[in-house]
Amino acid sequence: MINILMSRSSALTKEWAFDHLKNILKSDMKVVVLGFSFFGDLTEKRYFEEYGENSEYQEKIKAIFSLYKISNIDWIYYYKMSHSDMIKLIRSADILYYPGGAPDLMMKRIVEKNIFNELKSFDKIIIGSSAGAMIQLKNYHISPDNEYFKYSENEGLEYVDDLFIEVHFRRRRKQKSSMRKINRKYKMPIYVIPDDGMLIVNNKVVTTLNAASLYYNNGKTLGD
Repeated sequence: MINILMSRSSALTKEWAFDHLKNILKSDMKVVVLGFSFFGDLTEKRYFEEYGENSEYQEKIKAIFSLYKISNIDWIYYYKMSHSDMIKLIRSADILYYPGGAPDLMMKRIVEKNIFNELKSFDKIIIGSSAGAMIQLKNYHISPDNEYFKYSENEGLEYVDDLFIEVHFRRRRKQKSSMRKINRKYKMPIYVIPDDGMLIVNNKVVTTLNAASLYYNNGKTLGD
């Protein structure tokens, strides 16, 4: 299993990422995108305007993967899709892609649609940006920001169980405070992923790309 964790989907388009991933992401692979990370309650009409066929977001995802000559992309929609069709798509995927947005709401919808176990057992390539990176962990934390006003700890999909991450890292005091809490409680490695960074976990082997780095290790801080 290969896990790719980033803060922005645009990281996949950068030369430093492409040089590393071009030998991992192959043109004959199938991508399945989980469209569950939206904030709040979208009506069915509004949902498909934002995430449906020919939407700006779908075109963005197509453009990103076209750099790797991947054109076989399907979506798991929150609306108008049966449980059996969701399961078929997960099982057909070579790459699962988790978008950014609301990690806690994405997990809630995964449980609601009864696909948690199927997603958890997926063992090929998993790519996620921001919220989609966070939920790849066994446990993840949310630092206070413009969408979330208080710190919280949450359960994820358990693909990666031996580290924590701080996405969109900008050395903010609230981010550092959140990491201190995690460090005191778990004494596990904590990696920071700025918007121009990426973390790759390949069968437990961690590679940091560009601005991503190890911040806490064995309870000791390596960052500023």
